[in-house]
Amino acid sequence: SGGNRVNILIAGLEDVRTDTIILASYNIKTKKLDMISIPRDTYYYKEGFRSGFQYVANYKINAVYSGHGIEGLIRAVEDIVNVPIHHYVTVTMTGAEKIVNAMGGVEFDVPFDMKYDDIYDSPPLHIDLKAGPQVLDGKNAVDFLRFRKNNDGTISYGDIQRIEQQQNFLAAAAKQAFGIRFPLVVKEVFDAVKTDVKLSEAITYATSTIGIKSENISFYTLPGNAEYMQGVSFYMVNGIEMQKIIYGIYNIPFEKATGN
Repeated sequence: SGGNRVNILIAGLEDVRTDTIILASYNIKTKKLDMISIPRDTYYYKEGFRSGFQYVANYKINAVYSGHGIEGLIRAVEDIVNVPIHHYVTVTMTGAEKIVNAMGGVEFDVPFDMKYDDIYDSPPLHIDLKAGPQVLDGKNAVDFLRFRKNNDGTISYGDIQRIEQQQNFLAAAAKQAFGIRFPLVVKEVFDAVKTDVKLSEAITYATSTIGIKSENISFYTLPGNAEYMQGVSFYMVNGIEMQKIIYGIYNIPFEKATGN
């Protein structure tokens, strides 16, 4: 309650599945932005909604969108984090490229050489990034965000490590984006996303971020652990730790909120 905080679900789409899921919670009054990354292997079961599947992998949260659209994904994330979602934004890889290019690229220190090819992807995926500080244009930024392993096997990481790299990039992008030009950038790239936010609302939100400080932007990853079910890897949510994060974001003492 209070009306100062708006929660927006951001979904990065890869075909019919959600490759990236982030809950962005922004306090308009205090200019505090909190972003919770939700691993795409997160287990989500809901009797009568997400139940009765013979193929157990359908219980991964990244499968919700293909069957129930953005409304179903919003419902699932609301169930997991137990806060209302007011708006959504979906963006494809092409849309993400356009956004980064509209920003003039993002200054970022690539941590190591990234070389990966997947000729069976559609279209074929070719990632070739050199380590070191550089300005990533739209294509290279998307390549960085999609990277999972090198061709030679020297680097390979799972969803949580990939999320960490995404958050590092988003922190750099936010530091560069939030400024006097941000409302103009939002207007320019508005057609690169799908959202239930009106353009006038988006510009109002963007304008309110002018003056936001880097230390007021916080990143979290949905707390949990990896488990296997019927040979399929899942990420199982730690509900108590999730509650602690939410109460912290809303500035509610956890002991008071839970009655402990």
